[in-house]
Amino acid sequence: MTSSPAEPAPSRPRRGSPLRAIGQILAMAIGALLFVIFVRRAGLAEVAAGVASVGWGFLLVLALSGFRFAMRALAWTLCVEPPGRLTFREALVATVAGDALGNVTPLGLLVSEPAKVALVTRRLPASGALAALAVENLFYSLSVAIVLAAGLIALVARLGTGTSWWIAGGGVVGGLALVVLTLHTVLWRRLSFAGRTLAKLPARWRAGWIGTGLGWLQRLEARMHAAYPRTKAGLGPIALLDALFHVAALAETYVVLALVTGSSPSWLDAFLFESVNRMIMVAFKFVPLRVGVDEAGTGLFADLLQFGTATGVTMAIVRKARMLSWLAIGLPIVLGRGLSAARGDASATPSERAAEPARTVIAIMARSPSDSGSIKTRLASAIPDPRVRADLYAAFVADMVRTCRAIDGVALRLAYTPDGGAEGFDAVGVRPDELLAQRGADLGARERALFEDLLSAGFDRIVIVGSDLPTLPTRALEEAVASLAPAGSAVIGPSDDGGYYLLGLAIADPNVVPDLFSGVRWSTSFALADTLSAAQRVGIDVVQVESWHDVDEAGDLERLRRELVEAPTAAPATRAALRKIE
Repeated sequence: MTSSPAEPAPSRPRRGSPLRAIGQILAMAIGALLFVIFVRRAGLAEVAAGVASVGWGFLLVLALSGFRFAMRALAWTLCVEPPGRLTFREALVATVAGDALGNVTPLGLLVSEPAKVALVTRRLPASGALAALAVENLFYSLSVAIVLAAGLIALVARLGTGTSWWIAGGGVVGGLALVVLTLHTVLWRRLSFAGRTLAKLPARWRAGWIGTGLGWLQRLEARMHAAYPRTKAGLGPIALLDALFHVAALAETYVVLALVTGSSPSWLDAFLFESVNRMIMVAFKFVPLRVGVDEAGTGLFADLLQFGTATGVTMAIVRKARMLSWLAIGLPIVLGRGLSAARGDASATPSERAAEPARTVIAIMARSPSDSGSIKTRLASAIPDPRVRADLYAAFVADMVRTCRAIDGVALRLAYTPDGGAEGFDAVGVRPDELLAQRGADLGARERALFEDLLSAGFDRIVIVGSDLPTLPTRALEEAVASLAPAGSAVIGPSDDGGYYLLGLAIADPNVVPDLFSGVRWSTSFALADTLSAAQRVGIDVVQVESWHDVDEAGDLERLRRELVEAPTAAPATRAALRKIE
């Protein structure tokens, strides 16, 4: 029996309601009507002459728009969380194809962005690609808000008016900027809304579709936190790429305006036209190719600036020609590659997969140190105060985190029990983006789900380990990681009580977690033997690293004290916590 991936392939979208279909048809009909009205208003002959005047200059228009695609694609690659990697070529192809799909359908971003993600899942897991793309879109949205605000100020200066209409426009732009800045603040401060909501749900809800959905959002949220850059070195290049995007867009608008009018317009006028173009794109992304609305909006604006309706309508038509040109490139890519994210890494050849860098993670399974009421209850005879037990357990986790971080080239994650919540882990050295919620009814289900979630996050060498092993030597984890060099291998760390404290898998098939969890008698002295039998059933050889022990009962506490005497530098946080107890 094999387990299913944590993030199933997107299902085929359900057919929309008749009302929605009618609305889409109506919007397209209105757009077509606007197109006809404004072309006739501008004069068909004059518009045709304007389009003809562009001539070979259209190649420059295509080059500038291609440069803009390249800037967005590069920014996307910079937002990918290590160890994931997205090449510029893959990002550029997906950006062009996704944009083409979004422009030709009435769903806009609802189609273009998932399409981009689906087109790169050959090398990058969907969750990582989506998180990186979402972060890139946030930065781009902020840059658009800045352009719109600057355009509004420039327009007021150009027309010398301060009417209430412009005040209302400023309110809209300000509202957009506020929303975007709020989202950036959430990511900058690593606020975890989905994770907190999931932790507070009743158990019966967490087991249902609500918990599943929130769990997916929590993982995406964590990936976005991890992908969001927080240093000048990270923010600078993305900001520069967005700025270059808008510079190229301004240059494209200037070129088209100059070719259509046969004169040298001011850069201010070109910037105003570009600002209006950006506003039309934001407001009418759902209209395929912005048919009609672009001609109407740009034509009216050209009249306002005294360029004449024909100039604005012609500029809009040239933009459509540019979009159709890229559409001719993008749609064949979509049709050729397909849009099934379920293909994922499975479409990569063995040699391609072998050439990719290893993606290794150690995940600590833990309970929130803030949940003092249910932590280490079997130590109650030695430590009656639950708050003191919670402090000691927090020290255990802190020492485990310290041990894991000592291993080079390995990522760290901490999987917390949802009923205990996600609070308190910052105090033991774990960042919010390193947290993910456990899911499953029993220990085996939670371990299986954790492997699935980490696999979907882009890791293919995964070690999960307990949290109450404060004196576990670094060499045990290093040996476990080294044992996972060949794909399809496994490693286990036996514990003194017949169970195991560590389990690792080097997963060969990115869509399947080997079933080492069925038929295991959990929390008994048979757990290790049952797991080894399960591995034998599925044909996996398991390497055993050195045996170790956790701290569960009063006798374990005494052994821990003796170990700390024998190893004066081991487990500093635990040592300090025990001193407080004594």
